[in-house]
Amino acid sequence: MDEKERNALTARIASDLENHQYTQLVNENGVEVWRCKEPGNIFYGFDICVTRFGMSVMGDIGALVFHVGASYGINFLRHQSDGYLYEKLDGDCRREVIHFDAIRDTVCGCIAGRIDDELPSEDVPQWISDMQDKGATLEQAEQLVEWLQEREDADDDRLPFAELIEVIEDIETFADGRDSEIVLAYDFLQQHETLIGGSDLWESTISRPCPSLMARLYYVRHAASAIMAIKETAAAA
Repeated sequence: MDEKERNALTARIASDLENHQYTQLVNENGVEVWRCKEPGNIFYGFDICVTRFGMSVMGDIGALVFHVGASYGINFLRHQSDGYLYEKLDGDCRREVIHFDAIRDTVCGCIAGRIDDELPSEDVPQWISDMQDKGATLEQAEQLVEWLQEREDADDDRLPFAELIEVIEDIETFADGRDSEIVLAYDFLQQHETLIGGSDLWESTISRPCPSLMARLYYVRHAASAIMAIKETAAAA
């Protein structure tokens, strides 16, 4: 997520949990359990359980299990690094989906590089040269297709312009971002690696943590911050 998306998600979850109360149910024998819910309402209600061996979250937001426990404490759950929280999840809880923007950036960046390498510099617009390092928005990818089509219509045979257009258009296959297609996406890049001018594309990062899973982590982070505020107030008293 970029900063704008992160801020929007944080604000939405703060609104969802605005009326939540946080009640400690258990705090003995190395086990700590908190209930996080709005009185009289089960929506977005969940429990956080911490033991020596791990932490679990269960309730209306679904279930999560972390492979760190009491030595980290609930304070761990309010860590501000999304990646750190995600990596501490038990492997069975992690879920990745296709990052459509990353596939588009990879394909368009490679094609831009091939164009830059094989055509005279005076024939290559600056925005195409820039695409090698900056990637391509959806609008820029469409602009690249239009430029390639102009070359094809002009019977320019210096590059396989029609085939390059087809590869860019085929990226749309992965727009839904389903996790079951991650392997297929890597196969797609490998299949067209030579055509688009790429190398070692199997090393590209074209997946990301599932957005719905990340949203659950944000609910837990918000609750953990509220719980730690309660603890800090109690300690001060």
